[in-house]
Amino acid sequence: MSSVFLLTLGCPKNEADSDSFAGCFSAAGWEIVDNSEKADLILLNTCAFIQPAVEESLEAIAEAMEWKNCKTGRKLILAGCLPGRYRNDNSGGLEDFDLITGPGDTAALRDYLSASVSAGPVPVESIYHRYLKISEGCSNNCSFCTIPLIRGSRVDRNFENILMDAEHLTEQGALEIGIVGQDTGSWKSSRGGISHLVSRLASTYPDVWFRLYYIHPAHFPDEFPDLIEKHHNIMPYIDMPIQHVSNNVLERMGRPYTEKYLRNMFDSFDKSNTELSVRTTVIAGYPGETDADFDMLIDFLSDYDCLRTISAFPYWHEEGTEEYSRNTPADMPGPNTVQSRLMGIGDVSDRIYSVWAEKIEGKVIEVLADTAEHGHGRLDAPVVDGVCIFDRIVEPGQIINCRVSECFGSEMIVEVLR
Repeated sequence: MSSVFLLTLGCPKNEADSDSFAGCFSAAGWEIVDNSEKADLILLNTCAFIQPAVEESLEAIAEAMEWKNCKTGRKLILAGCLPGRYRNDNSGGLEDFDLITGPGDTAALRDYLSASVSAGPVPVESIYHRYLKISEGCSNNCSFCTIPLIRGSRVDRNFENILMDAEHLTEQGALEIGIVGQDTGSWKSSRGGISHLVSRLASTYPDVWFRLYYIHPAHFPDEFPDLIEKHHNIMPYIDMPIQHVSNNVLERMGRPYTEKYLRNMFDSFDKSNTELSVRTTVIAGYPGETDADFDMLIDFLSDYDCLRTISAFPYWHEEGTEEYSRNTPADMPGPNTVQSRLMGIGDVSDRIYSVWAEKIEGKVIEVLADTAEHGHGRLDAPVVDGVCIFDRIVEPGQIINCRVSECFGSEMIVEVLR
């Protein structure tokens, strides 16, 4: 039996794509292995959202080519966002790849494997927390973002196909399913919108946790906090990349909301009957961002009890975006200013974790055991957020009641209760 190793770079959407790629290999009779040295073929699923991701992908390609050249007969497939963003211009240099295909292009992979069908998503990373992709691409066209260049405009997946994939994931042992797309709040079908979909999934699989990712602030479903209160298995977690709060910066970013809009929304989160945990993403050093703009951002991030996790990035001047085409490097804050602003956001993040520590130390929480030594709770997404470290070895793949003993930033030491 031929064997394949899938290496995934980037976000959960790529992880969902890799599971779909794995389903194609499985249907074609291939074995999925966890080590490149066991493999006859490597599929490299790349990221190219910003320059550091491109560089990481190029490093992985170099290592994969070295792997291929070490043994006759090895195969190499390049997939994902890198070939999606940088199309083949026929100038050469790609001869070492046996197939090059864009993000989530299972049809091209099936053709290569001579497989007429897919086995459905097959786990490549964790069995217990999986990702369910409900749409492809994005139609928001933010001034800084490369996603429409890479994945095209938003196309929503069919309601029935999403339910079918959810059934596959639960049958394979998923205890948590992350619902992903570039703009999940905008998903819709003839059956209804995102709230109907999440409610249907939560009702159908009451023992599975569901977590909604990547909600554009302009498309937040107002009824979502009520769904969280109604369904215990919809996580009290809101992943909302606000990017900024200054009206001047938001307008330049192409984000169709204002500081007042965001404050009204976050005020409602703080007043919710259910304690909510909000994760957000912000950009520091955006072209035209003044000290006053940045101070507004810091004030906002410091004002809300619901805010738990802040992921801050420097602005990257990405070719092909509207901001890049403006060609205004003089508008960009200097590197020392950007670094200082990132550190300022980091200080706010540290204070937020301290506040949350006071709230949750001593409390009993539910923790999904990702491994024998650590897991994650309802307030934190796996991999990207806080980690619960068990005080004893446990059996992975179960949801355990634990008491929070001590917090260290995003990490929690938890006592396993029997």
